[in-house]
Amino acid sequence: MTSPLELLPLIILERISEYLDDQPATRQSLRAFCLTSKSCHAATESQRFSQIELKIRYPQYLHSALTRWNDILAGGQQRHVRRLKISEFETAEDKDMARKTGRHRQKEDLYKEAGDEWNTRHYFQVHDFCRPSYEEMCYDVCGVRISQSESWDALSHFIGELPGLQDLVWAAGSYVPPGVLSITAERGIRLHVYDFYLPSLVQAREAPEPISTQDYTLYTLPSLYSITVRASSFVPGGKVSYIQDAVIQMVARRAPNLAHLCMVPTTGSRELGSDLDQTVSLGRPNWKGFFPEQVDSTQELEGVTARSSSSSRGKLQTLVFPMYVPGGIEHWARHTDFSRLSSLVMSWERGNGIALTTIASQGNLKYLKKLRLFCINDDETKSSQHADINLLFSSLNPLERLDASGYIGPTTFDIITRQHGPGLRALKISSCLPYDLDGRESLLVTFSGPVLEKLAANSPHLTHLDISINRTRGDKHEVAIYRALSRFPRLEHVALRLGFRVGPDGESWDKESNGPHPLQLAAEERDSSKIPLVYLQEAFSNGAIDEKLARSIFEVIAGGKRNTLRYLRLQPFRQMTPGDPGNDSIFRSTLIWFNRSFVCKRDSQRLSEVTVHELDYLADFGCLADGEEQWSYMASATTDEDFWHGEEAYVAAFKAVWPPKTKEWWRDWESLPLDLGE
Repeated sequence: MTSPLELLPLIILERISEYLDDQPATRQSLRAFCLTSKSCHAATESQRFSQIELKIRYPQYLHSALTRWNDILAGGQQRHVRRLKISEFETAEDKDMARKTGRHRQKEDLYKEAGDEWNTRHYFQVHDFCRPSYEEMCYDVCGVRISQSESWDALSHFIGELPGLQDLVWAAGSYVPPGVLSITAERGIRLHVYDFYLPSLVQAREAPEPISTQDYTLYTLPSLYSITVRASSFVPGGKVSYIQDAVIQMVARRAPNLAHLCMVPTTGSRELGSDLDQTVSLGRPNWKGFFPEQVDSTQELEGVTARSSSSSRGKLQTLVFPMYVPGGIEHWARHTDFSRLSSLVMSWERGNGIALTTIASQGNLKYLKKLRLFCINDDETKSSQHADINLLFSSLNPLERLDASGYIGPTTFDIITRQHGPGLRALKISSCLPYDLDGRESLLVTFSGPVLEKLAANSPHLTHLDISINRTRGDKHEVAIYRALSRFPRLEHVALRLGFRVGPDGESWDKESNGPHPLQLAAEERDSSKIPLVYLQEAFSNGAIDEKLARSIFEVIAGGKRNTLRYLRLQPFRQMTPGDPGNDSIFRSTLIWFNRSFVCKRDSQRLSEVTVHELDYLADFGCLADGEEQWSYMASATTDEDFWHGEEAYVAAFKAVWPPKTKEWWRDWESLPLDLGE
C-alpha cells in the first residue's frame, strides 16, 4: 500500500524536512523522516547535507577527512552545506582519560536529553549545532597537532568550495589558521570559536609587548560571532594575562559583530604552576594597551570608556558567566547595551544581583527572554535582599526560560508565577547552591499541590519543568503534587528531585512547644545509630525509589488522557540542615542503597508504551557499590559484636519496613505504593 506521504508534492516534503532540521544537533527526527520512503529521502537531500563535522588531529586525519567529505559531497552536494564544525578527533585513550579526569560527563541519552541539560547550552542563542557543549564551555579544548601550512591551505580550499556556508564552528583548539580567518571575513561566514585565546597578551610583568598580528586579526575579525573564553589574570613564570581586558574591548564594538559570549574566569591547565601564588601576590600592572609603545594606557582606556558611554556600545545578545562575573555586572553593562540582551547567565553573589536589579528596574533588560541566576544566597545581614530579588523578577518582562537556584522564597515564586508564568516555556527552580556537593537542599518554596495548580493555571505554554518536591511515603499529599502536574496543558518534560529527611527539620523545630529535638542525642554524640527507629523507617521508605514507583508517578502525571508528557526524570536526595546527624560515611552508604534515579520515556511512535530505565550515574562514582558492600556486611553479621558502629539499628529499621523473605533480604526492598484513593 502506498504511503500517504508519497502522494504529497516534493515541495511540501522539502518544507517538512526543513522544519525537522530546525531541531537539536542529533537530528533524529530528520533521520527517521529520511528513511520513511524514497520520496522523503529525496526531499531531505538539502537538509541531510546542511551541517557536517570535520574531525582532525594530525595531518593524516585532516587529509583523510577532507578526501572522505569531498567524495560524499561530489555531484553538487556542496551547495547544501550551511554549517561546518571543525573539531578534534579523539582516540579511545583520549576518551578514557577524559572520563577519568571528569572532563566528560555520562553520555547516556536518557540523562543528557536535549531538554534536560542543566548547563548553559540552552542560553547560547545560536543554532544547536553551533552551541558549545558543557565540556567545551568549562574545559580547555585540546588543540590539533598540525603545523604544516599546506595542510591548513587544503582546509581553507575545502571551505571555499561551500558556496552556501553560513556558520563555521572552530572546536579544534585556540589556534585558528589565518586562511580560515580570511575566508570567513571575505564571505561573511559567522565564526564560532570554542576556545578563544590570545597568547600574545600573556606577557612578562615588567615587559609589555604589542599584540601579535595573528591575534589582532582574530580579535577584530568582523565575522567573529560567538566565543567561549577561559582566562585568568595571573599565570606562572612571573607572567600576567590581559585577555579579559581585551575581551571587554571586544564587547565594546572592537569585534563589531560579536553577539554571543561565554566568559569563564579560571586557572586552566595551560596556566598551572607552583609559582602561581607568588605571581598573584605581586599583583598585576595596569594594561598598557594593544600597542604600548604607540598608545599609552590612559588614552586607550579613556577611549573605550567614551565609546561605551555612547550609543556605540556593544550589541551582545547572549552573555554567559558560568562562574563569577569578572569585574562585576555593572562593568559589563557599561560596555555592551543590556537592552539588547536576550539571554543572561550569572551569579547573584558579590553584589551582582543587586546591580542587576537596578539595571532591570530602569528598564534596561527589556528584551531578556532567558535567564539563569544562581547562588541567590539567603544573606541575613542584608535585610533588603529579599526585596531586591522580588523587585528583579517584578521588573523583568515575561521570560520564556528561567533557571533560578539558591534562595527562592514563597513570595518570590508567587511573583514568578504571576509575572512570568504566561510566557514561560521552561522553568527550573532549585534551592541547592552549586558548591553543595552532596546535593543537600533546604526547600524554601514548597511545591505542594495547590502551589503547582496555581502555576499550571498561569503557565499555559510551559513544556519543561524542573523542581524539588517533598516525599511523604506516597500519601495523598504527595499524590496531589503529581496530579497537579497533570493539569499543565502542554507539559512534555519533567525533572523531579525527590527530597526526604531523616527526622523533623531542625531549623523549624520549636523547642518551647515541642520539647527537645528527637535527633538531639544523635547529633550531640555524632552517632547516626542513635536516630530513633521511626525516623529511620521514614527515611528508608521515602528514599526508596524503584521502577514500579517511577512508572506509577509517570502515569499519574500523564493523567491517562493526555499524550504530551514524554519524559520524566526522578532523582531522590536527602534534605539536610546544619547540625543534622547522619553525615558519616556508613550512614550515607546505608541510605544511598535505596536512592535510585529513573527516567521514564514515552515512545514517540507508540504513545501507549512507556519505557523505564534506571540511571547509573551513581554507580560511576562508586556510591551504589559502597551501599551494596555496607548492606552485605550488615546482613552477614551474626552477633552484636559484629556491629562496630551500631549498624543493628539500620537492620532493624529495614526489617520493620520490608520483612525478610529471602536469604539476601537486603536486596528485596521496594517502594511504598502511591495512595491513589479518592
